[in-house]
Amino acid sequence: MKFGVTVTNAINPNVTAAGQADYVNKATLAVEQCGLDSVWVADRTVYPVDIMDLHPEMFSPHHSKPDSQNLLESVTTLSYAAALTKRVLVGFSVLCLPFRHALLNSKMINTIDVLSNGRVQLGVGTGWMPEEFEAMNVDYKLRGQLTDEHLQLYKAVCAEPNPEFQGEHTSITGTTFFPGPIQKPHPPIWIGGITDAALKRVANYGDYWNAFKVTPQDVVERLNKLGEICSLIDRDPSTIKASTTINMDLTDRQYENGDRVIMTGTNQEVLGDIKRYEDAGLDYMIVSVTASNTEDTINYIYEFADRIAALV
Repeated sequence: MKFGVTVTNAINPNVTAAGQADYVNKATLAVEQCGLDSVWVADRTVYPVDIMDLHPEMFSPHHSKPDSQNLLESVTTLSYAAALTKRVLVGFSVLCLPFRHALLNSKMINTIDVLSNGRVQLGVGTGWMPEEFEAMNVDYKLRGQLTDEHLQLYKAVCAEPNPEFQGEHTSITGTTFFPGPIQKPHPPIWIGGITDAALKRVANYGDYWNAFKVTPQDVVERLNKLGEICSLIDRDPSTIKASTTINMDLTDRQYENGDRVIMTGTNQEVLGDIKRYEDAGLDYMIVSVTASNTEDTINYIYEFADRIAALV
């Protein structure tokens, strides 16, 4: 199994712009230096001030505060992380496609891939917060359709410099698209989500399935479902790798309903959790590191790399 670290996430202890900048700098360089595989950024535009009351199911106690969704803009931040590094992969976990103009976003992604010498990992999702869609003037009910069309266009513009694509919301014809990506045929596409609709999107467009809030048992069940969906479109499921983005807390052993929260506690407990995920079929794990401040976060990144990931 390979490992990455999110350098912007909803458990970042810094909620000011300056604090986030310091966090991104130090966390990105730590991942580059400690030998882990990748750095990742999350996506959020705006959020309602009463988000915790509106969506309590989306937040666990260790980051249930209104400013936990203060995130730097994703594409800008990833380009910065790419410039800070030479070795690690750089990815989105995940980029909400319905909010973004498909053609311009495609150009931005390919530009980062060129400038990073082919290190971009395009993690995408449909989004989940209706209030955010309303603020962005995007129809929440169309998020799946917009995401699929965005991916179709992206693959078209990566395939040739004079692409032809006609969609309901976006089209391109008779023009030159530049630049193409370094990675061929395109940067790996990581599809986020655990619903049947998300798995269908993985089967149709994805190189990776990227799950969130799943247990090892969930991974087994969802991978079996993905295999069934792949068989319907004659795709070999072995061509799709499986990943999860998950919170990790080495500072405390947390409990919910009397049970230890997975990926919390001692190094040995977390190592055991990772091995259970690996046995369930995961190929990749992206961790969000819980700590009370930036310096502790960096220390835990090194501890994770040296004492846990190195043993998997």
